[in-house]
Amino acid sequence: MIRRVRLENWRAYRQLDLPVYPGVTFLVAANGVGKTSLLEAVRWTLSPGVVPGDRTVIRHGHDEATATVTLLSDHGELEVRRVMRRHGSRELSSFDVTLNGRELDEPDFGRMLAEAWSADLAFVSKTAFLTEDLRVEEAEPDLRAHLCQVYSLDELQRALAEIGPALSQANREVKAARGELTASAEQLNTARQERARLQVRLEAARSEVSAARQRHADALRAADQALAAQRLRAAAAAWDERSARLRQGIEGVTGPPTDKASLEQAVRRAKLTVRQAVETASTEQARLSARLEAVEEALTSLRAAGAQCPVCLRALDGPSRGRAEHVHSESLTAIREQLQAVDPRPLVERLRKIEALELRVAALPERPVPEEPGDLDTADADVATAEADLDRAARDLTELEVAARLADEHIDQIVTGLAETEHLTRRYREVALFEAAEKALNSTISSVLGEQLAPLASEVNRRWQTVFPDRPNLKLMPDGTMSRDAGGSPIAFTAFSAGEKMVARLMMRLTTLLVTTKVPFCWVDEPLEHLDPRSRHLVGSMLAHLSTTPGLEQLFVTTYEEPLARRLAEFQPGRVRVEYLRTEHVA
Repeated sequence: MIRRVRLENWRAYRQLDLPVYPGVTFLVAANGVGKTSLLEAVRWTLSPGVVPGDRTVIRHGHDEATATVTLLSDHGELEVRRVMRRHGSRELSSFDVTLNGRELDEPDFGRMLAEAWSADLAFVSKTAFLTEDLRVEEAEPDLRAHLCQVYSLDELQRALAEIGPALSQANREVKAARGELTASAEQLNTARQERARLQVRLEAARSEVSAARQRHADALRAADQALAAQRLRAAAAAWDERSARLRQGIEGVTGPPTDKASLEQAVRRAKLTVRQAVETASTEQARLSARLEAVEEALTSLRAAGAQCPVCLRALDGPSRGRAEHVHSESLTAIREQLQAVDPRPLVERLRKIEALELRVAALPERPVPEEPGDLDTADADVATAEADLDRAARDLTELEVAARLADEHIDQIVTGLAETEHLTRRYREVALFEAAEKALNSTISSVLGEQLAPLASEVNRRWQTVFPDRPNLKLMPDGTMSRDAGGSPIAFTAFSAGEKMVARLMMRLTTLLVTTKVPFCWVDEPLEHLDPRSRHLVGSMLAHLSTTPGLEQLFVTTYEEPLARRLAEFQPGRVRVEYLRTEHVA
């Protein structure tokens, strides 16, 4: 995950030090401030040997520009630094990287990231970044080559690459064939019988590969179901723990419950009881305050009246006056003690705590319902067993196909030896074998990629239809190209509107990153600005929702749609943030 970006003399930036956080970050700035050049700098820095340098990135009046990106990987902290220098009429770039302070060379850096991300840097450069130049460029990331790497089809790809020269050589030999071979009819008959036996085994091997592929798919589905059940149980346990903490908080204020009331009933009952106690205490306080005031006035009047009763004006002797003052003073003391005893403030504070608990109880969602648990370890073991069976069946099939090809070649050699006139036929058959092998390899690769690409293409189309429900059937091909069906007629990607192209490219990249790689970030330059208000809101909400999706830890989006970005951040505080790239970031 990218943690920090530092630029020096890069285009409009004199100096920039920008920390980057997990979750979704909307970088808000007006046009011309430098949002696009920031993404270009990050992409260039992380793509040595992939993205070419451009001397125009060097700030006017300076001889070099520096871009430094800090990454957090499983191995520790990577600091990647690239420098673009002017050298006469040419430009020179340098690259250095450190892992936890230790220097790495460029090949080690590339291998480390390719292993950590399950994708090579060229593919990541086109997929994890969507900048202005990638939007203008028609060529999409080479999804076919990436999927071949992901699903271990590299050997088939290499075999396919080797067939081309071999096919050309065979065609040349057809033209230049001169040799003579001799063989017997008995050898031909034996060879043909052996080939027939190979054909029976070949058909059985093909059936076994098909069955092994189905078992592998079933095992994967069972593992996914077991994992989903495990997560659901964890969510239910978390809900129970949260509910228990709330109940403890309620009991801490109200005391142990007298029955098994629900959280809502318990807090509502406690709130009603305390509120009534507050009202009773307030009423009693008012009554006592009035009585206190009356006694204080009576005592004051008694003292001011001298030797007369302030009520009946009769003369009071010294002992009578003293007793009257004593009685009044004792009444004052008693009333003040009663006032202190009925102080409602502790009850008000208690009511405030209960109301706070009531809000937390109201915010508690419905408890997840756990499904029947599955044994995840057993499911994973079944997947591993199914994968091993599929690999073994595929190897057996390949061996038999090679044996069948060799048997066909042997038969052709014998036939050629029996009749010199059939010499060229053998060569033609050899060409046909190469062509058939080329077709078979292409068919195998396309078949496997088709099966693996189907869920990916379906997910891309689902995300697309979230934004454009009236424009369904977005298709994703193995080479990364896209099209759409409209009433049975295909619409090429080049005919898409600017907004449609942006959404299609964005959904393809996000889904590809999540499904086929371990790349933890995606940086997108102004994806909302090409859309109408409704689509802009839908895409923005989808991007914000991705902050909760496992696998994609960081989504960095530049925009000048500040109101929408702020609303999205308010709905998911802590996971969605808004950063401002103001003019003070640039000189």
